[in-house]
Amino acid sequence: MVGSSVQHRGSIGSVAQRGIPDEVDVVIVGSGGAGLMAALTAAKEGARVLVVESREIVGGATGISAGAAWIPSHGFSTKDLKVSDDLDRARRYIYGEGRDKILDHDLVEQFLQTGPHVARFIEEHTSFGWIPTIWPDYRSDIDGASVGRALFPGPYSPEGLGEAAKFVRPALTTGMAKNPLPFWLLGGIGIDDVWLAGPALVGALLEAGLRNGVDVRVEAPAVRLVTDEPGVHGVVVRADGVEHTVRATKGVVLASGGFESSPEVTTTYLGAPFGLQVSPKGHDGIAVQLAQEVGADLTGVEDAWWMPGVQLPGEELEGRPLSRVFLGERALPHSIMVNSKGERFANEALPYDQLGKIMRETDPETGTMPNATAWLIFDQTYWTKFGIFGITPGGEVPDYLHRADTLSELAANIGVDEVGLLRTVDRFNPEAARARDPQFNRGNTMFDRYFGAFSPWLGKNSPDARFPAATAKARMGIAAAIGPVVSKLAGRVAKKNDPERVRSIVVGPLARIIRPVLKSPKSSVLGPVATAPYYALKVEASALGTVGGPKTDALGRALNTEGKVIPGLYAAGNAGGAPTKGFYGGAGGTISLGLVFGYLAGREAARRQETA
Repeated sequence: MVGSSVQHRGSIGSVAQRGIPDEVDVVIVGSGGAGLMAALTAAKEGARVLVVESREIVGGATGISAGAAWIPSHGFSTKDLKVSDDLDRARRYIYGEGRDKILDHDLVEQFLQTGPHVARFIEEHTSFGWIPTIWPDYRSDIDGASVGRALFPGPYSPEGLGEAAKFVRPALTTGMAKNPLPFWLLGGIGIDDVWLAGPALVGALLEAGLRNGVDVRVEAPAVRLVTDEPGVHGVVVRADGVEHTVRATKGVVLASGGFESSPEVTTTYLGAPFGLQVSPKGHDGIAVQLAQEVGADLTGVEDAWWMPGVQLPGEELEGRPLSRVFLGERALPHSIMVNSKGERFANEALPYDQLGKIMRETDPETGTMPNATAWLIFDQTYWTKFGIFGITPGGEVPDYLHRADTLSELAANIGVDEVGLLRTVDRFNPEAARARDPQFNRGNTMFDRYFGAFSPWLGKNSPDARFPAATAKARMGIAAAIGPVVSKLAGRVAKKNDPERVRSIVVGPLARIIRPVLKSPKSSVLGPVATAPYYALKVEASALGTVGGPKTDALGRALNTEGKVIPGLYAAGNAGGAPTKGFYGGAGGTISLGLVFGYLAGREAARRQETA
């Protein structure tokens, strides 16, 4: 169900194309999930809303993501999922491992109570629906963990956007070699009829915002806030070298993302820049700068949504190298990750936030990050069974992989200590052959094994196990052949905008496919690295985004260093100092925080009494 609370449609474009208002009720800085959510919510409250975006397109990090949202006790399709959840269980999970002594309980409680409402608010006011699925929480084996809190975007039709569709970046592909979800079926889908993943969420929020009178200005970065004694009442944006002051009678919401793109700010707060970027341009820390200039307190600046990344030759976004997030491939057997000493330094199958954090750890004696550059080492068995990044198993070896007949030769090729690598493999192999890892306990948790090599229905007799190359080629052929048909059908489904109907068809079968994977054995992620030739892939520490920004209360209002509300200033998403700090609950954990606190900030700003 969708509806509009205004009589005029909003507009999107540059300042040169569309002009810019002198005064609105609420200005949103940034157009990712948090910003567009804040804009829609404020508009539904009756506010006049302007979104200013520094880039030429909208969406931010949400736009290149899977678009998932981690919402405990969401209540969608619980019978089909066969998953029970409640907020008490989610509290135990979030507060586990000592986090109850670190996190702000008011913020966590607000997130838990508001999350299910926000998920339904989005469905009610946009042409969008959620599809829940089985996906283990990232701390899958602690008290309170669940396998049913991840909501993925259903199909979205861009038809309602009209010309505004050109301002949303199409989905990016990663070619993940192994995923329990049958994403390979979507490999042939185009973008004319239907959008999936992050672009679906961004497109739906943008369409709904425009329909409710929200104006969006691209290529219009915010440069400073307009303030007086009582607080914030506007923003100055720069477009084509000219500064424009926009008065905000009710408030300004900072939702401009993190600071992972800024070498200066990452050095200040995180010790060093990121060698690789896995998020798009524009995350230069403007929220931190603007907040500090008006006396806001900062929180979470030492944390990030950590991620190992891989840069493949020629892959870039908007003229800058953009790396792939490194997910399922490192959980497959017959592989290890080592640093320059040739030593393993972590459980390779860890959730990406945990592994990425370990890669960024600083050695207190040397002041260096010894694991910031690492190597995935795997053998011919791995290559013939799995390939990598969508390359057919056993296929032609790409230039970005190093290959050698011996481990000693491979170590010399990549600059890794030969003795260390040989010692590591000698230690790893006998235990891995028995599906054990006494050094780092790889395979001990459900999440470790979720991306492993396991065929629950036929086991060793499955096509994937017996004929990996032929099976992979068949899947690609099927996906290409059915792609146009699936695109048309999905587009028609999206236009009907009936999420309950979609869920009734999709969720049950998906759950039946995925649930057996939860019983994967340790052997699905462990196997010796023992068959020549050997391969190496360079992996570097990065982040999906940073966490730190202005500290807020449970309504998204920015606080000063004395803990008092700064009138007229709000923050959400990666610009807002995440309420869970660096704790990543599960798939969609960052986007859900942005959506929930974007909703709260937008609502609170719109309801604020106008300033004089």
